[in-house]
Amino acid sequence: MILSYDGSLPGFLCLLGHALKTYPQWSEVRNLAEATSPSLFVQEQEIATDYDFADKVVSGLGKKLGGQFPNKLAHAFSSEWQGIEPDLIKVTSRALKRGRTSLDQLSNPLVHRFQNAAFRTAREKHRLLGLLRFSRLQDDCFLARVEPQANVVPFLGAHFARRFSDQRWVIVDTKRRVALFGAGPKWSLERQVDIAAGLNFHDSEAEVVNLWKSFYRHISNPDRYNPQLRRQFMPKRYWSNLTEMQPAGPMK
Repeated sequence: MILSYDGSLPGFLCLLGHALKTYPQWSEVRNLAEATSPSLFVQEQEIATDYDFADKVVSGLGKKLGGQFPNKLAHAFSSEWQGIEPDLIKVTSRALKRGRTSLDQLSNPLVHRFQNAAFRTAREKHRLLGLLRFSRLQDDCFLARVEPQANVVPFLGAHFARRFSDQRWVIVDTKRRVALFGAGPKWSLERQVDIAAGLNFHDSEAEVVNLWKSFYRHISNPDRYNPQLRRQFMPKRYWSNLTEMQPAGPMK
């Protein structure tokens, strides 16, 4: 039995719940958001995304495996590692049978991959909390662009809603076309979002950018220059969206 879903986290949670109870003999997971062809010789069951059912799955797993498990499961799923869904179903099933302490047995390949995937997503999320650069638009909305390796933008909403509690802001994952829109303490996640060409920046933005670049240059100590350490804290894949790493010229 092949179980298919829409590629979203709520959709996967629904699939996980059905795989654990209704379809324990599943053999494969297929992401319908990816261009893969269904098998002609194996029965396939498409699992519909039901947000209420997804919430019940999260609640049930939290009660049985601890409150942190659903969060770690979401981080591991959002790593987008190839074939991560079947491993997450297996590691969850294993933990439900053997208890939550089995999730600490890193000698087991499934547990090790689960923990590693969750850790890498959490680490990228933590990095972006300090590496996002916002630009002020003409309408006083603040825009940040990012292209993370993992699908971490959905995890940033609560933090920036607190940080920008009296402002409007947008964080766009240009790779996945996913965006967070915030206004005051509220925020929402939208998909299929593109940034329009020819954005109108605030009149003061160019001055702010120049001041930030000047500050970055002046605090740099040539005698302590360590490019390897800089890449460790500011991986090169982020540089295209870091203000201080941009060459001089008009804003885009």
